Amino acid sequence: MSRLRTLCDRREALPGAVDVGRPAPRGTGPRPELGEYIHLRHAPAILVGAWRQEGPDSFTVTARWPGHGGPGAYDPRLLTQTIRQSGLLVAHAEYGVPTGHQALLSNLDITVRPGFEAPEVSDLDVDIAVTRPERRSLGMEFRIRRDGVTVCLANTKFSWVAPAVYRRVRGPHSTVDWGGWPLPEPVDRGLTGRADDRDVLLAPGTAGHRWRLRADVSNTLLFDHPVDHVPGLVLLEAAYQAAHAAAGPKPLELTDVAIGYERYVEFDEPCWIEAEWLPSLMPDWFAIAVTGHQGGEVAFQAQLRGLRP
Repeated sequence: MSRLRTLCDRREALPGAVDVGRPAPRGTGPRPELGEYIHLRHAPAILVGAWRQEGPDSFTVTARWPGHGGPGAYDPRLLTQTIRQSGLLVAHAEYGVPTGHQALLSNLDITVRPGFEAPEVSDLDVDIAVTRPERRSLGMEFRIRRDGVTVCLANTKFSWVAPAVYRRVRGPHSTVDWGGWPLPEPVDRGLTGRADDRDVLLAPGTAGHRWRLRADVSNTLLFDHPVDHVPGLVLLEAAYQAAHAAAGPKPLELTDVAIGYERYVEFDEPCWIEAEWLPSLMPDWFAIAVTGHQGGEVAFQAQLRGLRP
């Protein structure tokens, strides 16, 4: 088996176009820090460590989760961050995607083993198969194992845009007064399945299962560093919280989550989150659709399924 790679064994980033159609050749330039590979600045948020290549377009990344003492059997934010960090690590370290390019996430599908719990510190292995290595994007499938047992399957597609192109696409939205927008009061944290008000992404809405998105950037797990739009994983966490709020009051056991992103969500304009129960053919299971709207347009759509509390 190939040895574990560390930051001393990096792959050279390709200049110019983001050509990720094949693994990059081994490089000898200055090595980036791990946080640069996965676009994070706060060390406590970094979950991944070493990685190794298992075969053509297949890799294994090691990860460690802290203990979870809050509501629910595990913290879904750790799960989604593990997928994101592992994918970015492989893309930058093994396929030469320049770390200065903007990563784009169009969709994310996750299936979690029923009954999965992680109350204690957990060491995990993340198996990654790069299924669609194209010039400017990488399709990836993930299998997360603990003690050899598969606890999660996921798939997504990462794309990248060069900085100059991204600035043209974003136009006047490419800069933002970080934290300068109004921060509405949160709903009761127990409604969302969270233990701290800073973790709550929902503010009271107009009626029923409708809430306003709130972005408290003092929460560095959700907002690691200044960016020009609400991160995709924050929107997924908002969907988790909306599903909990709609189902309440007991924590949900979510087993299947799928989200698709339609447009960027801006910080300085209200984004409305709506949850709707879907019919389920199985009496012990539930399904909830969560949609985000901003400026009268759909920003994201998610479906969450699992076991009834």
